[in-house]
Amino acid sequence: MVINKFDTTSDLHLIYPDKDKLADVVATVHAFIQYEQSRPPEDQLPHTPILIDLLQQWEANDQKRTDGEAQRADAAEKVEQLDREISKIVRHARKTLDAAFPSNPAKAKAWGFEAKHVTKNILLPQTRDDHLRVLGHYIAKEQSRPAAERFLSPDLSEAMRVHEALREQVALRRAGQNQREQAVAASYVITAKMHYYLQAAVTHLLAFKFDFVLTVKFQYWGFNVVSRRSTAGKEEDEAIADTPTAATTSPEPAPEATSPETPSTNGTSSNGSTSDAVDLAPDNLLDGWEKL
Repeated sequence: MVINKFDTTSDLHLIYPDKDKLADVVATVHAFIQYEQSRPPEDQLPHTPILIDLLQQWEANDQKRTDGEAQRADAAEKVEQLDREISKIVRHARKTLDAAFPSNPAKAKAWGFEAKHVTKNILLPQTRDDHLRVLGHYIAKEQSRPAAERFLSPDLSEAMRVHEALREQVALRRAGQNQREQAVAASYVITAKMHYYLQAAVTHLLAFKFDFVLTVKFQYWGFNVVSRRSTAGKEEDEAIADTPTAATTSPEPAPEATSPETPSTNGTSSNGSTSDAVDLAPDNLLDGWEKL
């Protein structure tokens, strides 16, 4: 862990974007690059070309996420339609076999179906995988027979079309989902790197441009700089509002609430350790992505 603190007595407070809020980090990087590119090349920070490269990586990766989700959604709609079609074909095939072997349903096993010996009923598959398996066996059996002996219904060519189309769309849906999830995970890694370089840029500016004094000029680079006194006043007002009245005060004193620590340049901090970088993508990394 590395923690650096500068200008701790300043009335100002610099707030970094939340590393887990991708849109906020990306927006800050956009603002940072835009301002840097408005300055003469000799004045630009060494962090700028790195952030430009990371932003390009992020945008390319986000396009992969979008493409993967579009593929998944399109395939999912087609899978739903093909599920209905394959169900009708399999039901039709069972009726055909039932009529062909009314007293010996066990023969239907050659076409992929299971049969109940006691009731002499040919059983229907239940899941999508079972439908694909049964119809695959049915198609293979029919293709192995002379054309003149094949069942006329269901139409063999239509059964083959639906069977192949459903397998293809299921594979496309799975591939699109995988691409989306991989892109989301990669985006958290890239965003974390951008977050670290933003912190490093602030430290560089403090050291080489602002003589270790925090200033509102950091807003030019897209950072949020606020008054510490106004922030403290807001916290005091909230504490007063949360204080119980005499009518509701319990005999036992309540423990004092503590507020979470916010990273700032008055205590600028960065963590480049390997253990922190590994846990970059939370378990619910797919939630709330539409905010981007």
